Amino acid sequence: MKARVLSKGGGLPLPFLFVLALVMIVGLVTLFSATGGGSLFQRQILWNLIGITAMFFLSFIDLRRLERYCHFIYLLVLLLLLLVFIKGKAAMGAQRWLHLGLFRVQPSEFAKLALVLALARILVNQEGKFSLRNLWKPLVLVAPAFFLTLLQPDLGTALMILALSVTLVLVKGVEPKSAVVIGLVVLVILPFAWQHLKPYQKKRIVAFINPQAVATSAGYHVIQSKTAIGSGGIWGKGFSKGSQTRLQFVPEKHTDFIFSVFAEERGFVGSVILIALYFLLVILALSVAAKARDAYGLYVATGVAVIYGLHFAINLGMTMGLLPVVGVPLPLMSYGGSSVITTYLGAGLVISVYRARTG
Repeated sequence: MKARVLSKGGGLPLPFLFVLALVMIVGLVTLFSATGGGSLFQRQILWNLIGITAMFFLSFIDLRRLERYCHFIYLLVLLLLLLVFIKGKAAMGAQRWLHLGLFRVQPSEFAKLALVLALARILVNQEGKFSLRNLWKPLVLVAPAFFLTLLQPDLGTALMILALSVTLVLVKGVEPKSAVVIGLVVLVILPFAWQHLKPYQKKRIVAFINPQAVATSAGYHVIQSKTAIGSGGIWGKGFSKGSQTRLQFVPEKHTDFIFSVFAEERGFVGSVILIALYFLLVILALSVAAKARDAYGLYVATGVAVIYGLHFAINLGMTMGLLPVVGVPLPLMSYGGSSVITTYLGAGLVISVYRARTG
């Protein structure tokens, strides 16, 4: 047994961790350029160290124990989401953060992982594909996290939670007739959902369709982001030499639009390499899922891969004007403690699934 574990790299998915480390290094270098070093960069290093520690701690927890207590973990995160409305810190028109002494956390980030753990157990216990008669189980589970996040308001994370849940349910399987009915219901609901969006959320959708129509407000972010990306050319302008970012034209350059900083400095070639790294990270997480010891491990690792993939696709989509701006961070690139730690905790779950197979 010991020899087999050592042959697998000591029970660690080394290719997955290697790619994760590369993304982390690229993220720190880019953030240093975007912020000029200083306190934000130093805090990001601290968040990475905390995240790496949490990742390895979580990786040594037996996956069966996590399955046993998954609903308790999910309930705890829901309580944190409720606490946001009572003692939460408001910023930029939203109340999403809890202050814990010297730092603050965003519970909705952790809700995604907690949801994966709880939803995976429902999927394991489901016999056969889902139908309209038994879809209520995942719906009841997902609804509290979705609506509590939506009310903050945080439309981007709420849609992430919904997309994550739908993807995992589809992995399990949905009867064709039920899928058609659900699709029709969604089409009917969409016009009513538009009426209940916040004014700034509507502006973001308008900015996605026609940025020039709101060039001085909601469309400004997208226009400047696309300009920065395009100005990078094939090879980029070099480290800390991006004119659009140096001259402060790109808003939120250290958070949601950090890819614009990277693309301007590293150009098309660098951007392709970064996209390949994220794509490889998702593929490697899915490869761990495919070889999981049991169904629960399969759904957990798949859920983490979906979270990584959605964050990556949505962030790049909005910075390039292919999707509306919804405030989704780029994993290990965007500044933010909750996002960084959640990314590493997800990696810890992938390692745990891998160790359960090789241990």
